[in-house]
Amino acid sequence: MKLRTCIAVACAAGALLWDARPTPAQQAQGQGPARQAQAPDTTLALDSLSVTVLRVPTRAAEAPFAVEALWRDATERARPSLGIDEAFRGVAGIQVENRYNFALGERVSVRGFGARSQFGVRSVKVIVDGIPATLPDGQSSLNHVDPGAVDRVELVRGPASALWGNAAGGVLLLESAPPTRSPMRAAAEVVAGADGLLRLAATTEHAGDASSHRLTVSRLATDGHREWSAAENVRLAGVYRHRLNGGEIRVVGGYTHYDARNPGALSLAQLEADRRQAHGFNVEQKTGETGTQAQLGVSLRRTVGPGVVEVSAYGVTKDLENPIPPTIIDVDRLVAGARAVFHATTPVGGSGLRWSVGVEADRQRDDRLNHENVAGTRGALTLDQLETVVSSAVFGQVVLPIGERLHALGGLRYDRFRFEADDRLVDAGNPDDSGRRDMDALSPSLGVLVEVRGWARVYANFATSFETPTTTELANRPTGAGGFNPELEPQRTRSFEAGVKGDVGDVASYQIAAYRARVEDALVPFEVPDAPGRQFFRNAGSAVHEGVEASVVLSPLRGLSARLAYTVTDARFERYVVGDVVYDGNRVPGLAPVRFDAALSYRSPAGWFAGVDYRRRSRTPVDDGNTAYSPGHHVTDVRLGVEGLRIGAFEASPFAGVTNLFDAEYDAAVTVNAFGGRYYEPAPGRAFYLGARVVFGGE
Repeated sequence: MKLRTCIAVACAAGALLWDARPTPAQQAQGQGPARQAQAPDTTLALDSLSVTVLRVPTRAAEAPFAVEALWRDATERARPSLGIDEAFRGVAGIQVENRYNFALGERVSVRGFGARSQFGVRSVKVIVDGIPATLPDGQSSLNHVDPGAVDRVELVRGPASALWGNAAGGVLLLESAPPTRSPMRAAAEVVAGADGLLRLAATTEHAGDASSHRLTVSRLATDGHREWSAAENVRLAGVYRHRLNGGEIRVVGGYTHYDARNPGALSLAQLEADRRQAHGFNVEQKTGETGTQAQLGVSLRRTVGPGVVEVSAYGVTKDLENPIPPTIIDVDRLVAGARAVFHATTPVGGSGLRWSVGVEADRQRDDRLNHENVAGTRGALTLDQLETVVSSAVFGQVVLPIGERLHALGGLRYDRFRFEADDRLVDAGNPDDSGRRDMDALSPSLGVLVEVRGWARVYANFATSFETPTTTELANRPTGAGGFNPELEPQRTRSFEAGVKGDVGDVASYQIAAYRARVEDALVPFEVPDAPGRQFFRNAGSAVHEGVEASVVLSPLRGLSARLAYTVTDARFERYVVGDVVYDGNRVPGLAPVRFDAALSYRSPAGWFAGVDYRRRSRTPVDDGNTAYSPGHHVTDVRLGVEGLRIGAFEASPFAGVTNLFDAEYDAAVTVNAFGGRYYEPAPGRAFYLGARVVFGGE
């Protein structure tokens, strides 16, 4: 596949599409406003929808990139809440692998970027309720995210460096519901299902004349579908908003405690013998992760002179214990950051030139201890070092209408990173491995969009991205030495994308995009015999990601909606040699080349609803040599429920569902380049669940 005519997402940040009463197709796709801000007697066309997470407020019709935005109503949330993959059914361009392993978390890849991640999320910038879940070194952890509380998701596909930095795949925003406008409202939710699943949640909300707040506490526990895969997550989250004269201040905070076991990936022989087993060495070494995390963010938005200023600051603290073969890792982490942005509009030749400038700075401090793993207990200390990452950036963006049908968008960002390691385990036989790595990049982007017709808007753009290795990737050295790997370099991407999008009356909306991204010094994982299950990283020479994405949102009848997505990803090594082995032309492992997703739902006037999710994946290569594959599969989930049953002073919404309805045997995820052929992470079979949400008070 040669997609030479493409363009790369220039400014990729995320999109908040504000609308008071969207058309049915737009509503199904989530192109609506924050619900509390809706004007009940106003109807806005697509041309009036605003993209506000971009540094410059931009109409959605003018944005030259691929974006998805979804509201999650009762129909969408009638799922077991086991992972954020449930929020992206029927969305093109994103591959979310729920490993059903809470010690590792979901693997998220966008356009093939992020598939190398052994744990957490890489190559995709993640923002949760305004607080970055992505650390300054580019690593994201979603342990603190309650999938059942996610009310809105947004995805921008393509390089995000022009506005967010240190991400090649795109930007993912997760938002919980805003506080109610009611004087007082309370809700409780319970979900129970197979494999000991039990999720309990309670929410209280209050709104006054100028302020409002929302507080949620939840607990999720499961025995897991495999041996040694039990997990428990306890979360507390809150938001407070206060309206000011000409602006608003928002405070968001949360606390999480989690404890999860890691059953490990299996070889083909193990998989065929018993799909529910854990790898024996993982059980012996008591692998898993236990941690606590707290975060707090404050943001202020206010009119200042001719424009609007946005100032925000956040802090995150996290402690984790992570036994893996053959090491027990302890990390005490502290992260803090701040951002300031100013945007305004300047008249230019009869048009409004919208522009924005901003600065940001972040600091990450990891106090890392590694011990030998002796049957799950701490042995000899093998690493004691303090790791610090300091990042700073300046950026700007302009949006210029050129005539009535042509719109241009340009962005420029400069990032600088300083990685430092202070080796505190030094003796006569262990030299001082302290060191420093400096990395920087200038990331431009440029895009144009032409309104050919009301139902067709053609866009194209070019962008670059810059992605550093994480501290974990730098610190994991095959030699076992401390400090940072001096040979591991950041990967850089140049991407082109072209696409068309539009609406067909009130019945359908669609997006089609084609892209080509060339990656230099691609970061690739591998394992060594002395540390099975632990991944190290090296740079491949170059790789090329090409693809086509098509999505359609349909609302042919009142209450009936469907999201259909077809994704083709052709990611291959262009130049990659390890010793005498040449991998040129091989597919990048961990990516399904072809994916089809469909999410259908029906809401009756009487209040009951039903939904069906269907996912099909082609076979997936699991190693650089493309010598082994995870088979292709298709999975179907169904759910039904009733919303708004009135029982005295309460309003109840019960629901039930079946995941993997036809009991397909498939791999939920794969471990790329695993030693001993242990590539496969089996998914659960058919599973049933029941749930209900009860609300008291409110309008």
